Amino acid sequence: MKKLNVEEIKKELLNEEMSFTDLDNFMMESGYYSVFDDGVTADIKQDGNVVYTATDSNECEVQIFFEITIDNGEDEAEEAFYLKVTDVQEF
Repeated sequence: MKKLNVEEIKKELLNEEMSFTDLDNFMMESGYYSVFDDGVTADIKQDGNVVYTATDSNECEVQIFFEITIDNGEDEAEEAFYLKVTDVQEF
């Protein structure tokens, strides 16, 4: 799949509700590195946004803002939460 630009990602994701895992998978399929390996899920949740790095440029290019709709349970993984995308911007 070709790398999607900010406007294409915004068209696909804006106002969509999904799991954080589904968002990360979508971004990987769209030409960006996963953020799971970085160990920053708690920070991402606290900040309400995530920045993705493009695999072709190795530059941070896309910032996705969200609201948490269903948080993970105490016995679930930190990344097991659902979100609604509120904005997508160029970083």
